[in-house]
Amino acid sequence: MSLKPSSSFLKVLGLLAIFTLAPGSMYLMYYRTGGPTSNKEQVLQKNLRFAFMAGTETIDLAPLTPWPWVKVCALTSDLTEEQADAVLGFPYKDFDQLFWMHRPEFWTLVFIDSERQASWGAATPVVPVRVSRRDLAELALPDGVHGLCTDRDTGGLIISRRTDAPAGTTPVMVRIGKRAP
Repeated sequence: MSLKPSSSFLKVLGLLAIFTLAPGSMYLMYYRTGGPTSNKEQVLQKNLRFAFMAGTETIDLAPLTPWPWVKVCALTSDLTEEQADAVLGFPYKDFDQLFWMHRPEFWTLVFIDSERQASWGAATPVVPVRVSRRDLAELALPDGVHGLCTDRDTGGLIISRRTDAPAGTTPVMVRIGKRAP
């Protein structure tokens, strides 16, 4: 009697190992690293870097975002779903997909378009984008405020301050609000 496992048994064992490791890998990717970046997130982050380098005091987000939106909200990290809904002004059904919300090294810009009818009923298109506090900008909100919103036509990011910063850290502090005319 041979104690050596057959090749088909080893193949099945290999497949089981892959299926066992895949959920663990997905967990690490989404919950530990903040999840994969979307194309919209990459475009905005690149455009924001150039806008910060321009040296202006206000940044109009409309030309930096190639998708439709009417309102943008800046949210700090560690919000509950109820707090996010209060800032956004409606129940955000996909809050659980903001995997980076519990991580203090990010804050979030949420771009909200006007409500429209879809085949399943009324829908409000939302594009969330995480912003790295270290790489892009730090968010300044008043004490006790979890987020602020502004409209597309008059709002944007206002540079609160630029400071000397060590290499690898952003010197920019922004707040969200009305741009100067």
